[in-house]
Amino acid sequence: MRFIFKYFLISLAFITLPNISFTQETDVKYEKEEKIKQSEFPESAIELIDPILKKGKRTRYFKDHEKDNYFFEVKTIYKEEKISIKFYKDGSLLDIEILKELNELPKDIQEKILQYFQSNYKKHQLVRIQIQYNREEEYEEGELEIDDDEEYLEEFLEMDIEDLIIKYEIEAEVVDEKNERGFFEFLFDDEGKRLPSL
Repeated sequence: MRFIFKYFLISLAFITLPNISFTQETDVKYEKEEKIKQSEFPESAIELIDPILKKGKRTRYFKDHEKDNYFFEVKTIYKEEKISIKFYKDGSLLDIEILKELNELPKDIQEKILQYFQSNYKKHQLVRIQIQYNREEEYEEGELEIDDDEEYLEEFLEMDIEDLIIKYEIEAEVVDEKNERGFFEFLFDDEGKRLPSL
């Protein structure tokens, strides 16, 4: 609750500043988080992540409103890690993330991320960092093969990194060369390279 309130204050401060810049290369972070009961969560999603829920601590359920869309998200502490699992409206699995500090990332990734911010902004503050574990996608005999939700979750639980796509999601306050400020979300690949906006 403390983080949500802090996040709201940061967002409010930047919304009210007259010199905010929204560039095409940066994702504007718009998200309204609504806490809900487990009974309001898709039943299929609850069944899928039952192994995590049984061992999870301080588990909370949310409905995330993002622009004109919404997702379901569960946050819990599993094996001493703060994880969040996001689902589409129909209860199918979108992604799994673990909250981290910068110094917990691989050294080369830390350096590349810091280099990106130092090269592109006058000032920056990394507010929230998550490792995003995405399902593997590969072509076999010319056809795209994508792991189903059960395989994807099993690979995460076993930390089968070879069969997962790793990305780093970072929410940051930045000040550009024109002294324009903003609060944005950035995504980096498993080599620390900034990924373009969708």
